[in-house]
Amino acid sequence: MAFAVRAGLVIAILLATLSATGSAFCAPLYPFSNHTLEVAYGPLVKKWFATMNKLDRDHALFGACSASSVTECAAAQHLRAIIDDARAQNGLALLGHINRAINFEIKPAAASDWLSPFEAIAGTGGDCKAYSIAKYFALLEAGVAAEHLRLIVVHVPGQSGNHMVLAALWQDHWLILDNLTLRLVPDVLSGYVPLLILDDKGVRSYVAEMSY
Repeated sequence: MAFAVRAGLVIAILLATLSATGSAFCAPLYPFSNHTLEVAYGPLVKKWFATMNKLDRDHALFGACSASSVTECAAAQHLRAIIDDARAQNGLALLGHINRAINFEIKPAAASDWLSPFEAIAGTGGDCKAYSIAKYFALLEAGVAAEHLRLIVVHVPGQSGNHMVLAALWQDHWLILDNLTLRLVPDVLSGYVPLLILDDKGVRSYVAEMSY
């Protein structure tokens, strides 16, 4: 009950924040800024396209595992339950459900490879990439359009290293889904410095590409 009340307060605060920005706001094509350049090649591009192949594999496994109880399908069935619950929600509540459920589902790890959602759930845990990629996949499976989702590599001012989050478009605002918080924060209020975008089209850069 306490968690439900807290989640409700978070949504109420977010609605008030977005209302204060004005209803005439028109969302940019990308979170943070439209000033991006395509990254056509490089190690990160290879990693992302390999990960997209894993997402296609997980999507195919959903159908194959729907009526199976074998051990290999446990992660698929568990994620399916999360997605089915999310489909019962609408709009902001759907985004909040996926953000919370994935944050609680994956065990945090200091560093991990580029894991598929099933790998992250069935394995020993993952880092920010695993959380963000799992949310990306889950929202796609829940019916959110690919053009409304962007994986963003960001820099956290005052900290070393980079971080990955998922941005989702809701009512002309890009909201950040982050494994560090249950709050859905507008991109312009996140305090993050965007570096790279990953989506179904490939990789784009806000600045000169950095290793990640």
